[in-house]
Amino acid sequence: MTSPAWHISGVSVQGTSHLEKNIPCQDIHGYRLTAGGELLLAIADGAGSAERSQEGAQAAVIEAITSLEAALEAGVPGDEAGWQALIAQAFAAARQSVVELAASDNALLRSFATTLACAVVSGDWLAVGQIGDGAAIAEDMDGMLFLTARPQRGEYANEAYFLTMPDGLKFLTVYTARRFIRSLALTTDGLLRLAFKLPEYEPSAKFFQPLLAFTAAMDSPEKAQLELAAFLTSARVCARTDDDKTLVLATRAPPIPTQPGYLPSDGGRGG
Repeated sequence: MTSPAWHISGVSVQGTSHLEKNIPCQDIHGYRLTAGGELLLAIADGAGSAERSQEGAQAAVIEAITSLEAALEAGVPGDEAGWQALIAQAFAAARQSVVELAASDNALLRSFATTLACAVVSGDWLAVGQIGDGAAIAEDMDGMLFLTARPQRGEYANEAYFLTMPDGLKFLTVYTARRFIRSLALTTDGLLRLAFKLPEYEPSAKFFQPLLAFTAAMDSPEKAQLELAAFLTSARVCARTDDDKTLVLATRAPPIPTQPGYLPSDGGRGG
């Protein structure tokens, strides 16, 4: 997808372990550019042990983006508290959407278990929300990568937090910053070992920078999507991870606007 302001590419691909077991891809992603120029991104990773998690992930992504767009149409927040409230509202709406989906089929909510991460860029504001073990990184105007949503890990190995847990919303973390950015990337946990230096979760420039440059230079969204999917399903990537993989990339289209008066900030986190 291209616009006068952004180049965007995103794919979700089936992991080799799912392919071998005939399990569909349980990752979902979505993105939208609003009429006001705000960039909206969302990703979700359905729990492998939940039989209808793909449906839960899809419902969560659709509702999160819909809620964010509707809230921004009503008014763009002007401070950190406003952005945190907007993100929290979107996550509550996403969870309610999955709850209603389960109720409509008289099914258990845990059958639709899913994580959720979403991000908004509006002018010089960046807001990111996260429940689960996805990750979001941004690139500032100096080309430096920084983590905005750190993967959440439970007390025990392989324990993840899900939007659909009875108290799932208490795990929501929100990053907000008045910081002008050049690029943004969201990924599910299937790419963590390739895209980050663990255990610090430091974004790998060798992984992200070529992909962001590729997105910035793309002239055909359809071709870019095919090439990105081919990369994620390549033998060298699948040799490192057999999980489903999602990657959404967004870069500002040239000419890159300058913001000499923007206010860098470490942002805030809250739930």
